[in-house]
Amino acid sequence: MLDQQEVPLVQALEEYNKKEPVRFHVPGHKGRERNTGFFSNIYPYDVTEIPGLDDLHDAQEAILKAQQLAAEAFGADETFFLIGGSTVGNIAMVMAACHPGDQILVQRNVHKSVIHGLILARAKPIYLNPEIDRTTGHALTVSVNHLKKMLNLNPQVKAVFLSNPNYYGMGMRLRPYAELCNEYHIPLLVDEAHGAHMGFGSIPSGGMQEGATAVVQSTHKMLTSMTMSSMLHLKGDLLDSGRIRQLLAMLQSSSPSYPLMASLDLARREMATKGNERIASSLTLARQLVQGIKNLNIQWLQVVEQGNYDYLDPLKITLRTTACEFNGHKLKQFLEGYHIYPELADDRHVLLLLSVNTTKRDVQRTVEVISYLPKLHSVVGNTEHPIAHLFSQEVVLTPHEAFYRETKMVPWREAIGQICGELI
Repeated sequence: MLDQQEVPLVQALEEYNKKEPVRFHVPGHKGRERNTGFFSNIYPYDVTEIPGLDDLHDAQEAILKAQQLAAEAFGADETFFLIGGSTVGNIAMVMAACHPGDQILVQRNVHKSVIHGLILARAKPIYLNPEIDRTTGHALTVSVNHLKKMLNLNPQVKAVFLSNPNYYGMGMRLRPYAELCNEYHIPLLVDEAHGAHMGFGSIPSGGMQEGATAVVQSTHKMLTSMTMSSMLHLKGDLLDSGRIRQLLAMLQSSSPSYPLMASLDLARREMATKGNERIASSLTLARQLVQGIKNLNIQWLQVVEQGNYDYLDPLKITLRTTACEFNGHKLKQFLEGYHIYPELADDRHVLLLLSVNTTKRDVQRTVEVISYLPKLHSVVGNTEHPIAHLFSQEVVLTPHEAFYRETKMVPWREAIGQICGELI
């Protein structure tokens, strides 16, 4: 067991600054902020690879220890710090699993970074249609039965790539998927960008605990590291960790941000030493927010609760509007008018994302502002839109082939039946 109270990279940066160093190295600000003072607390820690501060792409000292602590905390055999967000982790997973021409089973509604990985790897995707939540119409993970059928039909595939949980926190237990992939001796790769907090407190287990081979998590989304900082976790021997290391050195900057890496070190310590306590406190606030909204008894506004999926992340609260003339986008605009900024909106929903740093005041203020709705907006009628999701599994061109074809702009009505020239 490692000492999870340690923050080796942060400690190394502090030791460096105690020496009052003369910086004849990059970056050019030399640790000083001479203008507004806006970055005065950050500049001293924005350094480069010098003795004692290690090298992300050849970690042997403080960064190596910080990554080892993260691996233990998040249940991995090996963990890599990412300073290009989960994007670089997703691309690296695809490229590590596939050589040019290899087939890979890919959930149809993956993040665009996975498609970019397919382009760079020149891999051939076999798409898996996701299940659809019957209440909201949101796409979920694929079913285990569908995955098993596709594995039987395509014995040459080199990996399976899933996204779980989805943006709205709707997720499936991954143990059956991992066991199925192990039967075929292929890696299960998971974009778990929205699940860095999985497995802490009473939050359901995540990919690493459920047996996945590789999992990418956006530590900045649900935990407390800085934007663009993420982690890639590996377990087992179905994916070559040396190849992952090589790919990340190619895909990420050769001048990685030390403030971003240090924020990962601090976020890991917080979760490893106080994670269960912090999650418990956040869940209490989430329940208060949900109950506060329900108590307002606004007939056309509901909180989305359990649907046809295994779990719903309680820190993702989705508001559903059934009002004809007050859709999700208008509800988001309304909240922003009172300086409450949701994560996203669609035609019928607004997503509120809580974390371990959400406060009681945040909850109280949000309930208070939502209470203004019936007084300020007269809603005449309610409506429910039919759920219609069309996913095509057909591959006319691989993403790599399509990327290198000439494209043209056409009116959208003329685009029906054509091959999409860019990601939407």
